[in-house]
Amino acid sequence: MEQDALQYHLYKAFSELESRIAQRVVDALSKQSNALVGMPIKSEKLLKDVELCEALQISTAHFYKVKRRYKDFPVYDIDGAKRYKLSEVEHFIKSLKH
Repeated sequence: MEQDALQYHLYKAFSELESRIAQRVVDALSKQSNALVGMPIKSEKLLKDVELCEALQISTAHFYKVKRRYKDFPVYDIDGAKRYKLSEVEHFIKSLKH
């Protein structure tokens, strides 16, 4: 009988814990999805600086001038390697024109 009571209480405790964890995951995912509203769902390839310049049809010298001038230029630092998303850079450039 004592074993049954222990199993019952453990089951109840783990069920409550499972429920709390699930709720936290749902809350975190909903916050993240709210932050991503308006962002494209499709994952986008990260480009090297030369690839980005080719896509934008600008020189690398001009690219580095712009990047140096604007400290909030959208860049991903992956273990010291700088990468860029074309859509983010295009959006950034458009926002400068307004």
